[in-house]
Amino acid sequence: MATDKEIALQVQRLQDSGRDVPLMQLPGYIEWSERKLNEGVSEALIAHLDGLAMFLLPEDDQTVGIDEYEELLEDLIEQCGE
Repeated sequence: MATDKEIALQVQRLQDSGRDVPLMQLPGYIEWSERKLNEGVSEALIAHLDGLAMFLLPEDDQTVGIDEYEELLEDLIEQCGE
């Protein structure tokens, strides 16, 4: 279990290094979203996702992928009631 000091240092590192990365700039997102459109997912839902960003550390850019995109889409569908 991390100490309070370790947690504070981790938070400080995230604040100093993290940045908003648009989904459209993440690896594989565009291909995934095009496939979803071809599968019949609403253009409005994909357009909404296209406008989102994730707050990431630089080294995390390459770790985001299809599983995260699917989860974001599922969450959005639940919110919209589609």
